[in-house]
Amino acid sequence: MRPFSLSKQTVLLWWACWWLFLVLWTIGLLRPEPIQLQHHLISPSLGWITAKGLHLGVYALLALFASLLPSSPSFKLFCFIILMMHAFATEFLQQWVKERTGSLSDVAIDLLGVALGLGVWKLTCSFGTAGKRVPSR
Repeated sequence: MRPFSLSKQTVLLWWACWWLFLVLWTIGLLRPEPIQLQHHLISPSLGWITAKGLHLGVYALLALFASLLPSSPSFKLFCFIILMMHAFATEFLQQWVKERTGSLSDVAIDLLGVALGLGVWKLTCSFGTAGKRVPSR
């Protein structure tokens, strides 16, 4: 049995997708929200929970994918630092976006998302399922 491996082009494509997702998330965070549309799609009582859940979930996914994608430990650390700086920067910049406000609670939720993504990765590593090559059949 040969160990499973990804081609260099495939790895680069996955990393390009990761960076594209981060850019799209940034654009979403820095756009004015059409409040009328938000109230039509989501009840006002669930709006806050949905927004915070998105913050937590997106940062958790970005951290988890950065953990799982093949790269050097120093590049992974670089990505985690980028995610943490991104959390602070987007909330800081939101104070100049119409109908948006930056908040330290959102930064905390974003950082909690990064920690959650890393925690899931560590948990899967402890069970021996992540970060190891899977034999091909």
